[in-house]
Amino acid sequence: MVEVLTASSISAIVIVTGILTFLFGMSSWLKGQARIEVETESQRAIRVIAQELREAMAVSIDGDGLGLTYRLPEKDADGDFVVPAEWDGIERRIELSSDALQMTVDDGPPRVLCTHVILQDPLSGEGEPYEIFVPGAGAVTRQIHITVATQRNRYRQEYVTSRSRETIFLRNVPELTKG
Repeated sequence: MVEVLTASSISAIVIVTGILTFLFGMSSWLKGQARIEVETESQRAIRVIAQELREAMAVSIDGDGLGLTYRLPEKDADGDFVVPAEWDGIERRIELSSDALQMTVDDGPPRVLCTHVILQDPLSGEGEPYEIFVPGAGAVTRQIHITVATQRNRYRQEYVTSRSRETIFLRNVPELTKG
């Protein structure tokens, strides 16, 4: 009888320990998965914006730094830029709308680049506000600093945050490319 009781107690302890280990591992997995999703989304948005703006010939950033309008140069049938650079006539805009960063082309439907965007820098320690788009110094915008911070509530009311930054240099500014 004592042996059965001892064996049952040891079995119960092993099973409870196994279940707790499984649950702890599962919660760690969920936290890691949430962090991967948040970082991937903000990095993907930065990559798409950078790809668009590198070819821009003119960029106008809103005063609050939450949006910009840009123009791309015209391309010929082969996909090469027309020389001298001329605007292709299509209005393009990237802006924060509610908590989503979206791109609009000629008043068409917006393309969502990133959701759950926050305007407090999660890595500043005190959640300082930041501007998404900041122009470089000078009268002609030749570089743009882009910062995107995202946050999601994933597991047990814990927030997972990410911040991605990049500086983009414009390649096709007419004032710079004239010979």
